[in-house]
Amino acid sequence: MRVDDIFRLSLRPWRQKKVRVSLLMLAIAIGVASIIALVSQTAGAQQAVTRQLQALGPTSIVVTPIGRTQLTDSDVGLISSLPNVETVIPMISTRVYLNRAGQDVEVSLIGVDPVKLPLLLGELRLIDGFTYTQGPAPLAVAGYEVVYPPSLGYAQQLYVAQPVLVEQRFQSFSRRIPLVVSGILGQYGASAFVSIDNAFFISLEAARTLTNQQYYNLILVRADSVENVQPVVDQLTAIYGERARIFALQTLSSTIAGIIGQFSILLGSVAGISLTVAGLGIMNIMLVSVIERTKEIGVMKAVGFRDREVLSVFLFEALMVGVFGGILGIALGVVAAYGLPALLGGPLFFGQGFRPPGGGGFGPTGFGGQAASITITPVIPLDTAAIAYGFAILVCLVAGIYPAWRAARLDPIKAIRYE
Repeated sequence: MRVDDIFRLSLRPWRQKKVRVSLLMLAIAIGVASIIALVSQTAGAQQAVTRQLQALGPTSIVVTPIGRTQLTDSDVGLISSLPNVETVIPMISTRVYLNRAGQDVEVSLIGVDPVKLPLLLGELRLIDGFTYTQGPAPLAVAGYEVVYPPSLGYAQQLYVAQPVLVEQRFQSFSRRIPLVVSGILGQYGASAFVSIDNAFFISLEAARTLTNQQYYNLILVRADSVENVQPVVDQLTAIYGERARIFALQTLSSTIAGIIGQFSILLGSVAGISLTVAGLGIMNIMLVSVIERTKEIGVMKAVGFRDREVLSVFLFEALMVGVFGGILGIALGVVAAYGLPALLGGPLFFGQGFRPPGGGGFGPTGFGGQAASITITPVIPLDTAAIAYGFAILVCLVAGIYPAWRAARLDPIKAIRYE
């Protein structure tokens, strides 16, 4: 029998049972689309988090105090004197509240040397105004979402040279802190340890004066090369012991990538189960089709069709469901991949529960565990799409084997007489 004859005979039920075949293809398409859409989200999240962590540089090391430990200028000098240390960036930060449209919004007030601010941010993206200078003047560079809050439709709320009053709160009292906006930053998205878009940046001297805080919350250390990161970490660990947490961004980046990768496998497996369930549905429907076409199969065998040719007709029918259903699934998966972020509300948020290895009060959520968002751009791995498509075809073929074998084994005399 020629291939075109097999193709014609296998697609004959498609014209007669259009709704049934369409539902079979849709079931396969949903399974393929689920794999592509879910894996693309985790791949995009992994890429976004890794990119933001690496923005500080692969040689970055973070030192944060534990308990009553206070990091001071003496610690900055000590760390700066260590071998293989290129740069040391000390920071003072606190949570403050900004009144916006009658509601208090929590933001970060971060003190950092203006010369080292570009190193902290990766690059200085000022869209208006200028950066602050050394000294006690309360000049502040405002993050993008402080000026253009998403909750107010990104309408501009602050302007350069505008005075603004923020409030620092304690258990028994509060302190009002006056600031003057000197510059406005562009949008950064999430960044390791500092929620850039949701913060005011001021000089260290101004931070000490305005917050009455003399010690540092975090010291960012940069080694002179990637190879020397671990020796610097070892030195810092030997110096501080249990008084401070020391870890490299390289390690954190690898850990997060591993966690997201495992999550991706989990989601892909769940979607794969749905595809397998769809295969069981195909087997069931094809068994029904064999029963419905029993007399036709008897006629085919009576006019000379061999068992393997009958087997090929039904296997080819199952294969075509996988081929066309998989193509439809890839198309739906691409649409769903880019539609899910909008459907789920846009950015991915990390809250107070996310912490670096070993715990602590700092994480990609920013100082003090404030929430920060990561805008995910879905990444559709071609290998994942190919695997999902191949798996769909395999499921359909496996689902079609038993019904096809049963059709091929029918006795032609009994089949013709079947009512």
